[in-house]
Amino acid sequence: MNEGLFTAYQSLPAWKRLMERIGEGGCTALYEIAEGERPFLAAALSHATGRPVLLVAPTELIAQRQAQDIERLTGDGCAMLPARDIQFSRAAMSRDSAWQRLSVLDGLTAGRVKVLCASVDALLDRCAPRARFQSAAITLSEGGRIAPDGLMEALIRGGYERVPMVEGRGQCAMRGAIVDVFPANAADALRIEFFDDEIDSLRRFDCISQRSIARVKGARIAPATECLVADAQAAADRLKAALEKGVGHAMESAAPEHAAPGPDGLSSLDDFLSGLDALEATEDLLAQPQGNDDGARSDEAGAEARAAWKRHLDDVDRVRAGQVIRTAPMWMNVLLDDTALVTDYLDDPIVLLDRPDQYQVRLRAAADAFSEAYEDARLRGDAFDAQKDLRFTYENLLSDLKARPAVCLSDTVGTFGRFAPDEAIAFGSRPSMPYQSRLEPLCQDIAKWKQEGACVVLLTGGEARGRRLQTALAAQHVPASYCATLDGNLIAREVLLLPVSYTKGFVNLPAGLCVISDSDIYGTAYQRARKKQTAGERIASFTDLKAGDYVVHDLHGVGLFKGVVQLENDGARRDYLLIQYAGNDKLYVPADQFDRVTKFIGSENAAPKLNRLGGQEWERQKSKVKSGLKKLAFDLAELYARRSKETGYAFSHDNPWQREFEDLFPYELTEDQQKSVAQIEADMESPRNMDRLLCGDVGYGKTEVALRAAFKAVVEGKQVAILAPTTILVQQHYNTIKKRFAGFPVKFDMLSRFRTPKEQREIVRKLREGELDLVVGTHRLLNKDVQFKDLGLLIVDEEHRFGVSHKESIQHMKTRVDVLTLSATPIPRTLHMSMAGIRDMSILETPPEERLPVKTYVMEYDDNVIREAIRRELARGGQVYFLYNRVRSIEKMYDRLHQLVPEARIGIAHGQMRENALEDVMLDFYAGAYDVLLCTTIVESGLDVPEANTLIVFDADRFGLSQLYQIRGRVGRSSRQAYAYLTVRANKLLSETADQRLSAIREFTEFGAGYRIAMRDLEIRGAGDVLGPQQSGHMSTVGYDMYLKLIEQAVSEAQGVEVTPELDTRVELAVDAFLPESYVPEEKLRVEIYKRIAMIQDEAGRMDIEEELIDRFGDVPEPVENLMRIAQLRGVTRRLGVSHLFLRPDGIHMRIDTRFLPDPGRLFDAVSRADERLRFSAGRTAELVLAERGLDAPAALKLAIPVMTRVHDLMHEQENAETDTKTT
Repeated sequence: MNEGLFTAYQSLPAWKRLMERIGEGGCTALYEIAEGERPFLAAALSHATGRPVLLVAPTELIAQRQAQDIERLTGDGCAMLPARDIQFSRAAMSRDSAWQRLSVLDGLTAGRVKVLCASVDALLDRCAPRARFQSAAITLSEGGRIAPDGLMEALIRGGYERVPMVEGRGQCAMRGAIVDVFPANAADALRIEFFDDEIDSLRRFDCISQRSIARVKGARIAPATECLVADAQAAADRLKAALEKGVGHAMESAAPEHAAPGPDGLSSLDDFLSGLDALEATEDLLAQPQGNDDGARSDEAGAEARAAWKRHLDDVDRVRAGQVIRTAPMWMNVLLDDTALVTDYLDDPIVLLDRPDQYQVRLRAAADAFSEAYEDARLRGDAFDAQKDLRFTYENLLSDLKARPAVCLSDTVGTFGRFAPDEAIAFGSRPSMPYQSRLEPLCQDIAKWKQEGACVVLLTGGEARGRRLQTALAAQHVPASYCATLDGNLIAREVLLLPVSYTKGFVNLPAGLCVISDSDIYGTAYQRARKKQTAGERIASFTDLKAGDYVVHDLHGVGLFKGVVQLENDGARRDYLLIQYAGNDKLYVPADQFDRVTKFIGSENAAPKLNRLGGQEWERQKSKVKSGLKKLAFDLAELYARRSKETGYAFSHDNPWQREFEDLFPYELTEDQQKSVAQIEADMESPRNMDRLLCGDVGYGKTEVALRAAFKAVVEGKQVAILAPTTILVQQHYNTIKKRFAGFPVKFDMLSRFRTPKEQREIVRKLREGELDLVVGTHRLLNKDVQFKDLGLLIVDEEHRFGVSHKESIQHMKTRVDVLTLSATPIPRTLHMSMAGIRDMSILETPPEERLPVKTYVMEYDDNVIREAIRRELARGGQVYFLYNRVRSIEKMYDRLHQLVPEARIGIAHGQMRENALEDVMLDFYAGAYDVLLCTTIVESGLDVPEANTLIVFDADRFGLSQLYQIRGRVGRSSRQAYAYLTVRANKLLSETADQRLSAIREFTEFGAGYRIAMRDLEIRGAGDVLGPQQSGHMSTVGYDMYLKLIEQAVSEAQGVEVTPELDTRVELAVDAFLPESYVPEEKLRVEIYKRIAMIQDEAGRMDIEEELIDRFGDVPEPVENLMRIAQLRGVTRRLGVSHLFLRPDGIHMRIDTRFLPDPGRLFDAVSRADERLRFSAGRTAELVLAERGLDAPAALKLAIPVMTRVHDLMHEQENAETDTKTT
């Protein structure tokens, strides 16, 4: 793609000489080459020679940008190799960079990578020998042969973790003749179905839904670890020897008795943490414990040392057993008998050395950081002498690079570090100037370059912006051609527009080529979208039941799930859920009724009370909760119904001002943004009031979408109110509005505690009299004195920070107003309402391309690690958030941090500070006056600080999942790598909920996870208040799912819809109907599948489940087929009012419950037309009989489904016909 650009070099003498020098070998210097031309040159060399090119940069950020530029320009064939994370501790961490490294190494061995960009630091990381890595990669194709067990063994040897169900990268699972694996080098998981040892099919599948996406002909699975051990026994022996040498005794002898000393001058960590807890527990600041005596402290230290030693012993045993240990990357030089440089993965590469004079300085800083991390880890007992040689030395790298054709790139002829070029060639290029959206100087330069015979290429970043620029240039009498790609030769004096984004342009007049980037033209680099992720699907099933969980049965209440048991009745086997109730009562729930049972999700700290079977207690509890919901439901339903039915203000279509406002935005909108803007505009132009939720990850452009809606309202004379949760966020919005609305006659102001009382009164007056078009404010906007002359649009930002009462009060204040709600993690109430169709939802899930995922570590709190993390961030000129959510003892933590990192400037921010003091601290942190901000969750929706790229959370287990996710969004707001350390107390037993939260936040490090995080949080913590602030107690009584059902009933009643209880139909046919363990081995999965089957209502539902089962588990056995058919029959007969279906010698009897009987006339007519064997039977209870003698149970099942489906369809047809007649 765009290879035509490289034809400019063909007549350039410097290029011809460079090609000759590369053929001769040795080191060449290329000077007078602009920074922006260096990635361009790398791509051109690869294209011209067909050889791989290694472009070495001084830093990883430069390498990343160069790789992005080449990829955008040429389409593919370029990769960036990140440096390996140096992490001596056993902290669980996100493995994004590890997956990226594995994918790149696989691309190199497979020959897919033509240009490799890497920092000089990344080249020092040891790799497995190329041949070993290549042999560990597994290539599969449809029709190929490999034994399933052999495939699993190969995957586990390659570092894959065997799990019951694949949910993330690096995992594999086996179910019968199906193997699932999520390759380290793939975007989707892979499902391999076998026929004996032949691969019958290969399918990509989605880990969330577990459903196949597409069939593929072949696949390549890269290993999931770089530590590919050839001989496990020898590797274990080497590891054992290294550990013994590091401590000076044999591993079988006693472990060291004393843990490493803590940082100088600090009290023991245990004493410090105990002091914090005591301070929180009492008002008396002097009543603090003075610490343990020395003997107790020594005992604790010894216990810690013994536990650490035991972990090292376990590592040796795991290696010997052929397993990959968590700390393997830190033992590469010991576990592998041979290691290689990454250059060995390239066949005869051309090496480009960008600014080689900076390499030594950068490597010295990296070496210092490594030494500091190593020393801290050694003191903790986590690092040993052998690990000093974990990385190659610069001397090793130099000797390798000097043996290859190398080209040093620099601005001028000067020093080239440790390289001595044989010849220097002037390339004659210079950087292009920045135009900052000014068209006149750009047109002048284009005219000058054309006079000199150059071709001018303008990179616009996107088609829409390219078309706009083409029109603007035409108005200045500068003709330009727009091309999607350029594959032909360049033409002199031509002006071309390409929809490519590029970091920095260059002017190379000797080559007759001027490339001007989008950042040169517009002043800010265009940030393209990443590959779109799938949103709105479940992350984990709500039915993740295991023995010991509390469950809720619709009819019988709260019980304790004891497991799935199989019982035999009349020779037929069926599975049942066994639920224990109060007083040792037991309930066996048939498999086809599993939809009646849900996991109890309520308060995580208190166990629910068990109900008794057969009593009225459960009905009383439900009635009490329902009555508490009714008033709230009536109010809300009335409000939402009024909003959807009443005619609101219909805005007109966009006018020229709107288009001008949108054109001034210097970024191309992502596909999601464009879709959301269109949806919002359609809502605003409709006479129905808008009530839309815009759900987008942190930094995904929600503000721009909202401001476009605001401008649309303002242009038509309507007022706009933007509601934000904190004064700091209001200030930030105000600054954005000032910048974005500059040049337009829009009057705006902010209303918050940062305005004086006099200023606030004046703003309120202007709003009342219509002198202000737009106001951004905190909940101060909700005060009774704030009145609008003509409010047209309300925008609520960071919705999860507002209570229901706040939101409903402003909606009651003005019912005829469009409402747009913005949130990165919608609270579950909003999420549920959106999915229930009460509100419309737009989702933004494509991030700016330059942003990197936040590297997330979940670890025990350790002073040394914290000190190392802070110092690492400060060393690169960044800032740190230290989240400590306890106001009373925050000063103690300040003292501790000050002792740990005395050179750091530390500020304190919390919500109980005086407003001016808080504002000063936050704004000073933004301005760089503080290095570390010790703060509470006030930063959760705080100021956007691009330099703050390390986050440390103290007691992370105390936070909700969406809270942790939102807080983590405070870092990583720029193109720099960000780190998040979620710390918990050492040896603290986490609740299952806290553990799930921390696992989830680490697991979902990819972009666009906010929406899915909200869904996981819905499952874990049970959603809290769904319809109002006083409802938590009610939800804890009956569980979340039953609470939702009661809400739906209450809302339906409020809307005048009659609510009838649901009929519980029993189907008694003696057929084997269960999920065999050989088919679905995991009980957790079986329960999930049972519940899905129990929800089947018709033929389409059964076919869908059957298709999924075949996809996930293989061909469906007969008992499973019977189970699905029983569920289908139950679904059909339930809608006909049948309470009990059973087999008699004369045929199939169906007992009818008259309370649930549909229209009797229609039913009688449908029965008479459906099948002559169907008849009504008179008796004490109404029965429908399908007369057929001599039926056994399987035959009865096959007969009943089509006949009763026919009855149902005929009734439905008749109902539709009557409706059409009435309408006519």
